[in-house]
Amino acid sequence: MIDLPVAWANYLSMGGFVLLGVLVWLIPRRLIFQGASEASRWRDIRWWATVLIALQLGLYAIFT
Repeated sequence: MIDLPVAWANYLSMGGFVLLGVLVWLIPRRLIFQGASEASRWRDIRWWATVLIALQLGLYAIFT
């Protein structure tokens, strides 16, 4: 069995969040606003997801 430092788990998690952030932005805008009455920028779920991912990355960076 391989013994790795616990900090590596944090780095892998951070990498997963970065990957998730990239995948979120690959969703076409037309799919997000399909059937919506208005296409305001604040309604774009990708921005909200990015903010939450950034907050999560900040927490992981502080407690690494």
